[in-house]
Amino acid sequence: MTSTAIVIVLVSALAHAGWNLFGKKVSPSGAFFWYSTLWGALLTLPLLVYYFPLVQKLDSGIWWLVIATGFFQATYLSALAAAYRHGELSVVYPLARSSPLLIMLVGTLFLGTADTITSAAVVGILLIVAGCIVLPMQRLRDFRLANYRNLATLYALLAAASTAGYSIIDDAATERMRNLLDRIALDAEVALVFVILQAWSALVWLSIGLSFQKTERRLLRQLAANWRSTLAAGVLILGTYVLVVWAMAYADDVSYVVAFRQVSIPIGVVLGWYFLEEPLHPPKIAGVLTILAGLLLVVLG
Repeated sequence: MTSTAIVIVLVSALAHAGWNLFGKKVSPSGAFFWYSTLWGALLTLPLLVYYFPLVQKLDSGIWWLVIATGFFQATYLSALAAAYRHGELSVVYPLARSSPLLIMLVGTLFLGTADTITSAAVVGILLIVAGCIVLPMQRLRDFRLANYRNLATLYALLAAASTAGYSIIDDAATERMRNLLDRIALDAEVALVFVILQAWSALVWLSIGLSFQKTERRLLRQLAANWRSTLAAGVLILGTYVLVVWAMAYADDVSYVVAFRQVSIPIGVVLGWYFLEEPLHPPKIAGVLTILAGLLLVVLG
C-alpha cells in the first residue's frame, strides 16, 4: 500500500470507529439504516447535480455495477442490523469486520489478481482474522464453536460476504470510471460520484426490502422523530466510504484496503475503554496486539 492509501484509510478508520461509538446508543435496524442512507443521498444531491456531466458519460457496464453494489450495500446494512439484534456488539462486530478478508483472499484467486498479494500480506490478513476472533473473549478458554452457531453469527457472516461483494464491485467500477473519465475528473471526484450513486442504489434496495417487513415499517414511523441520530450516522457512513473508495485507487489490490480498514477495531477498543469504561481483558489486549501485527505485515507487504 502507498503512504497516501494508508493515510486515507486511517482517517476512514477513525471515522468508522467514531460512528460505532456513537451508534451504540441507537438500536440498529433496517429502518435506522434506511434513514441514514436517505440522509446521505439527500445531502449529496447538490453534488450529484454539479457532477451530472460526469454521470452522463458513464456507460451501461458501470450502471450495472452501481445496481449490484447497491444491492450488496443494502444486504450488508440489513444483515448487520439483524446480527446486532441477535447478538452482542463485541462478538458480531469483529466477525463482520474480519470475515471479508478471507472471502477477499478467495475472491482474488477467481479474479486472477492473487499475484499482487504478497505472502507477508496473506499472513497479516490471517493474523487480523485470528485477532478479531480472540478479541471478544474474556478468557481464552471461552472459545467454543457452540458460541458461534447462532443467528448472530449467521447474519454477521452474511454481512461479511456482502462487504466482500461490494468491495470487489466498487474496485472494478471505480477503476473503470477512472479510465473513462481520465483527464476529466480527479480520483477523489470519481470516488465521490460513485459513492453518491451507490447511496441512491442502496436506498432503492433498502426501500424494496422494508416494503415487505411490517415491523420495519413501524420503526420507520418511530424513528422519524430521531432525525438527528440518523442524520449524523448518514454523514459519517457516507464520508467514511468515500475515503475507502478513494484509497482503492492507491492500492495494488483491494484486499489491502479491506485488510487495513481493520485498524478501526483496535481504535474502537481504545475508544470503548476510554469513553465507555469497557474492561480490557487479557484476550482483548492479545487480540489487539495480534491485529496490529497483522496490519503491519499488510502495510509492509
